[in-house]
Amino acid sequence: MSKNNRIKGIYPVAVTPFKQDGSFDIKSAKANLDYLIDSGIKGICILGATGEYMSVTNEEHKAYVKEIVPYICERVSVIVGATRERPDEVIDLIKNAKKYGADAAMVLPPYYCHPGQDEIYMHYKYINDSVDLPLVIYNNPGSAGVEIEEDTYDRVLKLPNAQVVKESTGDIKVFTRLMLEKQDTVLLCGCDNMAYEYFAVGADGWISMAANIAPKKCMDLLTSIKTDKNITRAKELYRDIIPLLNILESVSYPVQTIKYLLSKKGLNGGYVRKPRIELTQEEKNYIDTNIDLKNLY
Repeated sequence: MSKNNRIKGIYPVAVTPFKQDGSFDIKSAKANLDYLIDSGIKGICILGATGEYMSVTNEEHKAYVKEIVPYICERVSVIVGATRERPDEVIDLIKNAKKYGADAAMVLPPYYCHPGQDEIYMHYKYINDSVDLPLVIYNNPGSAGVEIEEDTYDRVLKLPNAQVVKESTGDIKVFTRLMLEKQDTVLLCGCDNMAYEYFAVGADGWISMAANIAPKKCMDLLTSIKTDKNITRAKELYRDIIPLLNILESVSYPVQTIKYLLSKKGLNGGYVRKPRIELTQEEKNYIDTNIDLKNLY
């Protein structure tokens, strides 16, 4: 199996703008996506964690995909987050994503139930055997509550649809092993404040929160390391964006932070859905003090 050449580069995990009553703000969503595409982005992930996927019902998820994916899929590569605990629901969401033109579906292991490694494998195998769309295997123990271990990775990545990995453990040794041993797998950085390290090791791209705010700088960072081999330039870029990356990986309100910063750029991230709450003025002040938007253009 050859490496999937459709999935590579920088993928902002786009926010999902909601109106104050909780309904989708499709107009603002499309404007934000146009901004990303006009910035030169070649791929976008919708309904990831930054897109508040767990705050929408399955029917809402399918309706949003129906509206949004056809709007962008002829201009950029599209990954749709399709995580649910029940694999039959995952399959339903993936089939809908494929129907409307998505290039891949991103799936965490089942969350909360703390599955064993055999259960993780069977979860992905059942999904793999039921769909015809590339899968992004998402290893994020902070979100799923369980890590995909080495032997399980090896088993899962033999499944024909398991073509992409989003590695978010923060353990560079895990990523390095994958880079050395999984030549046919697309390997994406999933830790915003380790992007430099992941690119230096050989990541094919980055599924990124920060790219909502600084798409050009994120793209330039990848190009400087992988294409131009210009480490001096890469360090300059990383110094500019690392305050944003560190905040997004440390605060308890990264989605709200991105939406707030979008508003400061003249865009509209919209409201968040419950159980999230809007930022306090103190939290906004903290963001304003620690992030200089002038360094992010």
